[in-house]
Amino acid sequence: MSRTVFILGYILGLLLTLTSHAAEPVDIGSRRELFVDSFLVDKMGGKAEYRLHAPIKREVAIKYDESWEGNASGYATIFQDGAIYRMYYRGHRYIVDGKKLKQAQSEVVCYAESQDGINWIKPKLNLFAWKGSKENNIIWLGGPETHNFAPFKDTNPNCKPDEIYKAIGGTVTSKGLLTFKSKDGVHWSKLSDRPVVTKGAFDSHNTCFWDVEQKRYMMYVRYFDAGQFKGLRSIGVSYSTDFANWTEPVGITYPNSPPQQMYTNQIGPYIRAPHILMGFPTRYVAKTLNEHGKQLDPVALRNLLTKTHTRLGTDLTDGVFMTSRNGQTFRRWDEAFLRPGPQTAGHWIYGDNYQSYGLWETVSPEGTNEISMHFTEYAWLDEKHQSRRYTIRLDGFVSLNAPLSGGELLTKPFLFSGKKLSINYSTSALGSLRVELQDADEKPITGYTIDDCLEHYGDSVQQTIAWKKGTDLSALAGKPVRLKFVLKDADLYSFQFIE
Repeated sequence: MSRTVFILGYILGLLLTLTSHAAEPVDIGSRRELFVDSFLVDKMGGKAEYRLHAPIKREVAIKYDESWEGNASGYATIFQDGAIYRMYYRGHRYIVDGKKLKQAQSEVVCYAESQDGINWIKPKLNLFAWKGSKENNIIWLGGPETHNFAPFKDTNPNCKPDEIYKAIGGTVTSKGLLTFKSKDGVHWSKLSDRPVVTKGAFDSHNTCFWDVEQKRYMMYVRYFDAGQFKGLRSIGVSYSTDFANWTEPVGITYPNSPPQQMYTNQIGPYIRAPHILMGFPTRYVAKTLNEHGKQLDPVALRNLLTKTHTRLGTDLTDGVFMTSRNGQTFRRWDEAFLRPGPQTAGHWIYGDNYQSYGLWETVSPEGTNEISMHFTEYAWLDEKHQSRRYTIRLDGFVSLNAPLSGGELLTKPFLFSGKKLSINYSTSALGSLRVELQDADEKPITGYTIDDCLEHYGDSVQQTIAWKKGTDLSALAGKPVRLKFVLKDADLYSFQFIE
């Protein structure tokens, strides 16, 4: 009898514990949610799956053809700033001298500007002299920070007016990362007199921003998982509340993703949903060059680089996509976001296919908005080195996809604010999408069932979902609900509750 009572008591206690730890419905308010992770996903059925999408190749954005630029230019940072778009990048050039790779000139920080995010100019700023002339777009020179100078516009509401633009930069030569400030984004001065972060390798494009969600600065740095320049090339993260005192960087993690080497990180808040961090690291792939690999263009360049450092001629780089909601743990896609492309194009070489830091909206020729980004091309080649613009659909990095045979997804319970449900989706002519609202116990809500939902088909980044009774969901705002999406030959990219 006492044993039975004990067992029953244990079971009851366990149930109470599980109940007390049951997750409360997350309040998403009116923020946009993307299908880049499983944060809101409870169940998936049928043939529904996540699908990673690739960006579309556009025009050449900028050529690194000035005498202070050259074949090693890059590490660009780009962001929209009101009515203009700002670009900051390294100007640099290497030469191969016999079996040695040498710097042809010192590194400088350059500036470019655009009115539409597509067409760029290099203004003559008259700030620093290069070979006797100040008619150039150089905004900084003369220190290790020119290798990877990475600015951002500080959105911290307590930011000082003369520090609204901030930057980080530095290498092992400077023994860490220094900080910089500017009131106009063009004229810069040092903010720190010593490195603020000293643990890391740093000889890459380190990035920084104000995290509006967690009310702190976040810095992502080049990091080796077994110590400085030992182990896998990886990414570390550091935090600060005042931009002066920083935590020691710790390596970020990628659950369910096999070990891979990350060169740059390009992590920042997604411009249309800043509670989601997106990263676009350059993946470093070490190769043992076989007879097939020796024939991949650019053959002559590969042979030349191999004489200086073997890995420069054997190893490769491409682009990867990953996301996080806490800044520490990332959902990394193992398939490439950007592949090197056709063999004849000449991008199958170490140092090519680097994505710049930053995403921004531009207008397509059809008059619709899309996301723009830059990738470098023709690394090491003076006469060809450049950055090209690529675009992708708004929120179009990953979709919930289903074939014509169908698939579905059920969310976890959540709270929302707003009156209507807007989705970003695309279907075939035969395809469709329907949405059902359920309560927290998965019971369909009267009037908002799958059978009540109109069949939606087409292609829109802001389609309002309608049921037979209309589009108004205001009576359900603030109450725990679930969404059930049913798709046929369709892609769903994001959803948002709007007024």
